[in-house]
Amino acid sequence: MKLALLAYCTAALAEDSLTDTSDIYAQPASTLKGCECKGPCSTSVVFECNVAPFCAVKSKDCRKGTAEWSITKMSYYDYCSFEPYKHYEDLAAAKKKEIVMAHVNKDKVSGNYPATLNVLTGILGESVMVSFDASADVFPQERTKYIHSVGVTGGIRFDSNGKHPYKGLFEGTEHGILRLSSAKDPTGAGAAPGMGIKFLRDGRPSANFVAMYSLDGQTCAEKDFFQHDWNNHIELTDNFGLKIIAAKFWQASYCPLMVGLSDLATSADGSQGEFPFKLNFHSLVKSDCDCNEYEQCLQNLVTSLPVGTKLFEVRAQAAPNAPEELIGSITITDAMTTSKFGDEELFFKHQHMEDDYALKPDWLATIDRKTQCGMGCTGTKAPTIERGCSNPFNTTMLADDIVV
Repeated sequence: MKLALLAYCTAALAEDSLTDTSDIYAQPASTLKGCECKGPCSTSVVFECNVAPFCAVKSKDCRKGTAEWSITKMSYYDYCSFEPYKHYEDLAAAKKKEIVMAHVNKDKVSGNYPATLNVLTGILGESVMVSFDASADVFPQERTKYIHSVGVTGGIRFDSNGKHPYKGLFEGTEHGILRLSSAKDPTGAGAAPGMGIKFLRDGRPSANFVAMYSLDGQTCAEKDFFQHDWNNHIELTDNFGLKIIAAKFWQASYCPLMVGLSDLATSADGSQGEFPFKLNFHSLVKSDCDCNEYEQCLQNLVTSLPVGTKLFEVRAQAAPNAPEELIGSITITDAMTTSKFGDEELFFKHQHMEDDYALKPDWLATIDRKTQCGMGCTGTKAPTIERGCSNPFNTTMLADDIVV
């Protein structure tokens, strides 16, 4: 009887440990001035229009400066910062992938798309800066995923063909995680397929990027989930609601239609290697996706992409206007699955395109910033928190003054 009880308790503890993501991220938020929070981080329209999470702090005297006083909150406050969780990040890439995939495979019940009316207000009320600035493999604070809410997740590797100059992870890596999803609920309107990719690294945070076909997505007549090539740069949309969402991302980046790639090319000592301007992903498989049967669409992805499937040919554009050249391929290494953890907690950090422009400023003179980035002021510096309440539809959005 005692042995049976011990076995039951051990199993229950193991079960609980997989629902608790403290093995991936388990530390309180810091703040930009090194203050100690009194409670959770949150956003507010009166704090630069929800641009960044903040918290009330225990003391105005912080390690890096003095906290500001808020009349509305009747307390001192500072903006939150989510730094790497050293206990986890010090692990080998293979171990981190093992931990993440254990969570992915724990619960195969999908999440949900929020009601359409809640999407716009929800996104406008959250901080997109967290998506660019937080360093974690799970969302470091409680958050509703308003876009790309439901998908499938699995393991991947990138095999380089060795015929390119790019360094770091571009030379090949075994320890990747892929999440495929539609940016919006496809029902009746067509899917908007895309992906987040995470490459785990030994002893330091992962490198991440996202890619998709377009903000507008596909029509219901286009039934292949991989109907079009995907890129880490997408085109401007004419849809007003989607323009509002893109404009919200302006709080975090002056080039909201692109994510950077330079972090993928860094070495373990932090030195910067060569990296491309843009990546193109051409699928080598097809997977049926009826816009009115998204649950079946996801199951089709699971069955269409068994372990060993070569999913994408990866082409790189060395610089704006340069031809695309094949650099390698992406192969499935861990079975794709629906996953509540993948839908609700797995986090793919977005890299500022400004990081890439700071390293390659000549690219700015080559692109059409207004159409390719969505903003004429795109430069080498991302927006500051103090710009959070600026009007994204004023002349700044179309200005030719590069922010440096």
